[in-house]
Amino acid sequence: MVLSFLRRQFIEIIEWVDETRNTLIWKFPDEDREIKMGAQLTVRESQVALLVNEGKLADVYPPGRYELTTRNMPILSDLRGWKYGFNSPFKVDVYFVSTREFQGLRWGTQQPVMVQDPELSLVPLRAFGTFGMRVKDAATFFREFAGTDPVVTIEEFLDGGFRSLVVTYFSNALKQSGRTLAEINARANALGEDLLPLLKPEFERSGVELTRFLVESVTLPEDIQKQLLDQDLELRRLRKKVGMSQEVQDMNKFLQFQAGQGLEKGEGSTGVARSAVELSLGMQMAQQMQQSTGKASPEERAQILQTLKELAELKDAGVLTQEEFEAKKKELLSRL
Repeated sequence: MVLSFLRRQFIEIIEWVDETRNTLIWKFPDEDREIKMGAQLTVRESQVALLVNEGKLADVYPPGRYELTTRNMPILSDLRGWKYGFNSPFKVDVYFVSTREFQGLRWGTQQPVMVQDPELSLVPLRAFGTFGMRVKDAATFFREFAGTDPVVTIEEFLDGGFRSLVVTYFSNALKQSGRTLAEINARANALGEDLLPLLKPEFERSGVELTRFLVESVTLPEDIQKQLLDQDLELRRLRKKVGMSQEVQDMNKFLQFQAGQGLEKGEGSTGVARSAVELSLGMQMAQQMQQSTGKASPEERAQILQTLKELAELKDAGVLTQEEFEAKKKELLSRL
């Protein structure tokens, strides 16, 4: 009778059957009982078990079945000063950490992110989206985020500060990427995928793997939205005026083609120059609305196109000859 009572006081089986699908950390309820030496520890897939001695992390167990003896608890045995073959019951906290992937977690910027833009200087923007994560290194994760709560859900963990950490890392990665406002606007849907390689190392330091990161919306101030809309409308007008389709890829060849078309129609040098001005204006606004793919940087392209515009105006005013204009135009276009 006494032996049966004593056996019930010792923990002989330790496992976690997670039926919630949203629990991140779960502490095995020992009810102040000791663990029997030789107890069976079962760690299922998508779990990691941790032995914690007086608040200090000891042994870590990946998925599998373990018999808790001094041989299978080397760190705890060392902390306790147990000799090999020690066979008495012991008291220790057992935590389970879920390593499954949590998807569809939401993030958003409460305060605007300041983005440096060559055309508009510093621009405040807001963004929100979703991300996925899983614990990659349970020991590091436990050291960084473990508290005193016996159960921590993914929602409690995110609201406890991790979601704001996501926003901070997003802001830093966006600035580090060097993307202009035009590039952000043109590739908003792919922005998360572009930033993922920059974000991952930050989270891995905390034992977390960022599995996916989606930017669902980027919101600009109303005045900047209007400015971009006006530029887009003007770009479409110029495309329609010079007969340029959205699929034109080689701008230099198209410019030469338009010049030849103007001469065949008898437009003369003035028509060619005006076509060049209109195309350069269109290219300049296109450069603000889409990614640059030329040899020059976005800043250099803007400067070249502005110079081409000014030269064309000088040509129309009679300051430059047709030959001087054509020579300079050829030189500038070769640098794009």
